[in-house]
Amino acid sequence: MFKKNVIAAILTVMLTVMLGTSAFAAGDTSVTPEIAQGLSDIELVNNQIYAEIAEAQGEADELYADYLSNYANAYDAETKAALWAKYDEEVSALIHELDMKTREMTRVGVENANAAGINVAIEWIPVKFPDRIAMIDPMVVIDW
Repeated sequence: MFKKNVIAAILTVMLTVMLGTSAFAAGDTSVTPEIAQGLSDIELVNNQIYAEIAEAQGEADELYADYLSNYANAYDAETKAALWAKYDEEVSALIHELDMKTREMTRVGVENANAAGINVAIEWIPVKFPDRIAMIDPMVVIDW
């Protein structure tokens, strides 16, 4: 009987310590108007980035469809190689342009978020194009 009471007391103390420390460590997480505006701006920037991604994916799909159409009509290896080189160059340029544009949008968004007192991180996400995957960088809120 005595052992059960001691074990119950130890478990009660451990549980109280585990649950109590997280409550004392919690900071002020209230949302001020500045933080609310900053969160709204982050959402706006991320939506713009996703719109740019969708636009680039659409353009890449069109380029790939044109490439496949021309490839099907080509008979010699040189023409097929030239078609691939042209397609690869155009899609690589499209992805590079998207990457540079979204990096700039993210940089400005991070600066604005930091000015509003919001900690954000850049999250690289895989973006699927017809024949390849590229990593693009929207923001994720960590805390404020």
